[in-house]
Formats: sequence, C-alpha cells, structure tokens
Amino acid sequence: MSQLVWDPEWETGYPAIDEQHRRLISEFNDFLDAVNRDFHAAHVANLIEFLLDFLDEHCEEEEFRMRATNYPRLAEHMAFHEHLRSTAKALANTSNKDHEVFTEEVTAFVLDWIERHVKVEDNLMAKHLIQHSKKESKSKLEARP
Repeated sequence: MSQLVWDPEWETGYPAIDEQHRRLISEFNDFLDAVNRDFHAAHVANLIEFLLDFLDEHCEEEEFRMRATNYPRLAEHMAFHEHLRSTAKALANTSNKDHEVFTEEVTAFVLDWIERHVKVEDNLMAKHLIQHSKKESKSKLEARP
C-alpha cells in the first residue's frame, strides 16, 4: 500500500484534533515504510503500542471536550471510541499473524477509522466544539463592562 496523504476532507477545523489525526497518519505511514523495507516484528509492536496509546489519549481528550460542551451525540461518539479501542486490542492480540495479512488488517482498520470516524463523527463533533467556542467568546464579550 502507498502512503496516506492528508485529505482536506479529513480537516475538522479544530486544530488540536486535526493535529492528532495528522499524527495518526504519520505514524501509519512510518509503519508502511518499515513494512515495505523489511517487515520485522518490532515494526508491528511499535505500531500496536502507538495505536493503543494514541486511542486512549485521543479518545479521552475528545470525550473531555464533548462532556465540557454538552455534546448531544456524546453517547454515539463514545460508542465509536469503544469500537476503535476493542478493534485495536483485537489486532494487538493477533499481531503474530502472517505479516501480509496483519498489514492488510491494520490498513483496513486505519482507513475505516479515518473514513467513518474522522471524516464523519469527528467533523460533527468539531463543528459543535467550534460553535460552542464562538458562543462562549461572544458571551464573554457581552459580559464585559
């Protein structure tokens, strides 16, 4: 598989979230480079460790922001997060598979994450966060003497 190139459709408009998504793509591309050069179990271990850590960090941050702004789709979004976490853990438990099969599974996971979660769910959430931020800024300005 060739490298993923950042697609403007993945842009949420919320810088902290977009930066994390870019980091996900960068790490995935590093994994693909390593696999294409010389597949080694260490490459798999590094990517799995990154995915598990990244998911915890990324999901916790999003969930904090959603709770803080009373995001109306919090439960649905958290269900997506739980699905991502459980899928990543399942991948970690099967990382000793044939490297081609495993690489295809990881690729499918990351692409699905981007297409279904980043492109759809995270964009909806980001719109809410941006709108909430604008309302909060406006009310602060209106409250000034």
